[in-house]
Amino acid sequence: MTTITFRDNKLPGAAHHDHSLSAYAHKLARAWHQWQAAREIEAMPIDMRKDFGWPSADNVDDHKAM
Repeated sequence: MTTITFRDNKLPGAAHHDHSLSAYAHKLARAWHQWQAAREIEAMPIDMRKDFGWPSADNVDDHKAM
């Protein structure tokens, strides 16, 4: 498993770790919400998804749209 961390050299010691942990948690929460939104959209009928331009499975060449 790969871990990616954000480092900002402007903050000293413990504040630096708190900031980087907070930034990582924020990015993780945002990714989770994007994934949930994509699942909700994919659960909609195809005709409804086409109305607002969601790509169909054949348009993404075996990759997820998001």
